[in-house]
Amino acid sequence: MRYKKSALIARRNKILPIRFVRQDMTTYSGLTLIDHYLRLYRIHHRTKQTFKKYEFKGDYHIGDILYMLLIMLLVGAERLQHIDYFRDDPLFKRVVGLTRIPHRTKLSTALKQFTSDSLKALAELNSDLVIERLTSLGLVKITIDLDGTVISTKGNPRWAFKGYNPINKGARSYFPLTAHIAETGHFLSIVNRPGNVHDSNRAVAVIQSVRKQLSEFVIRFRGDSGFCTPKLINYLLKNGIGFAIKAPFWKLLNLKEAAQRRKRWFRINKQWRYFWINNPIESIDHDHYVIILRKMLRNPQKPYQLELFSPNNGLYEYCAVVTDTKQWDPEDLLSFVTGRSAQENSISELKTSFAFDHTQTSTYQANPAYMRISQMAYNLGTSMQHSMGLAKKRTDNKKRTRLFQYKEWKSVRFLLLNRAGRVAWDKGVKVLQMSKNQKTKELYEKILDALSMNELKKAA
Repeated sequence: MRYKKSALIARRNKILPIRFVRQDMTTYSGLTLIDHYLRLYRIHHRTKQTFKKYEFKGDYHIGDILYMLLIMLLVGAERLQHIDYFRDDPLFKRVVGLTRIPHRTKLSTALKQFTSDSLKALAELNSDLVIERLTSLGLVKITIDLDGTVISTKGNPRWAFKGYNPINKGARSYFPLTAHIAETGHFLSIVNRPGNVHDSNRAVAVIQSVRKQLSEFVIRFRGDSGFCTPKLINYLLKNGIGFAIKAPFWKLLNLKEAAQRRKRWFRINKQWRYFWINNPIESIDHDHYVIILRKMLRNPQKPYQLELFSPNNGLYEYCAVVTDTKQWDPEDLLSFVTGRSAQENSISELKTSFAFDHTQTSTYQANPAYMRISQMAYNLGTSMQHSMGLAKKRTDNKKRTRLFQYKEWKSVRFLLLNRAGRVAWDKGVKVLQMSKNQKTKELYEKILDALSMNELKKAA
């Protein structure tokens, strides 16, 4: 059907003036769906029970403070002072279960009271929520990606030191170590560290913790060349844990020489070739294997400045991977090692959508507490998409370890959360009224049906 142009243009004579009046309106109507999910899995109750035996001072229970921070992060708040923008939102107060929203100083004071024991309890709650989701999905084999990420800080927060920081060189930073589950995108563990430590610092302790938590699963580890250390690899080999870790040529010059001397290469595909070496690293006490891979460049570079510690020559690029077994199919191993890029996407989502890279206080214990709440918000946002029917199962692909396709959280906020609504009475029942939009209505009804199905399954 065609319309006249005059019928499509709205006449606008002036910009509308703004008036602020008291009324029961919310900017975040989608919080009612979030509330449904969080109640279904008793997140508020479990948070309060976790800290029942710890002595936190203040008018508000630490469980209520952490739950409020969790809701703020899901909605999109990045700073503690953003709490002031939720103070008069009726739906926000209803979801967090408070009649009076605390001042931002109450939030920072509560975070500063964390100790190493209470931080450990928060980390265990995070892990429990992730493991429950893995169990419900029926996963048996789990791939753990280890990697550090830089968080630049301002001012002088405690235990923030100058170290590796390619973007803000010379800035003080933290360097948390993450244990990422490749199949689902969850973060099982995040351990904060000062910015001046090596990539592999505390990696063995994290692996030990992961083994204990995932004792019911078959696990394997991936890592970049920063984790190719004798201590870590010896621990993995001694305990029979599967792994594939990139080996640095600059540290292991015998691998560089082997790649340069090699005449016969075995074919993977048109671009890639390989060969195996048994036990080439002298500092490793157990049997291990290294595969050296060579990639033919599509656009050879001539002339090419040769590197002192790398076999790259302008015609080929090389990489080496140390692993516990030679039973790998070379093509599968190549796909497995290059599949680590999904972790970078997860870390980017954690930082940009859940304020993981924001340092809230100058107190060291408070900052890891906020990081773990950010981690919990990210993990719940990922699990939520499964329960709401938003996560899609991917087709099997050797190049992708991730089994599910998720929406970016900024898209979830636009589609679900950031919708205006009015809390009103309808026939003696309090309801949330929203503007009529067919697409929004269909999406909300689909999610409500999915959550109802989850409720029936839990009841059964």
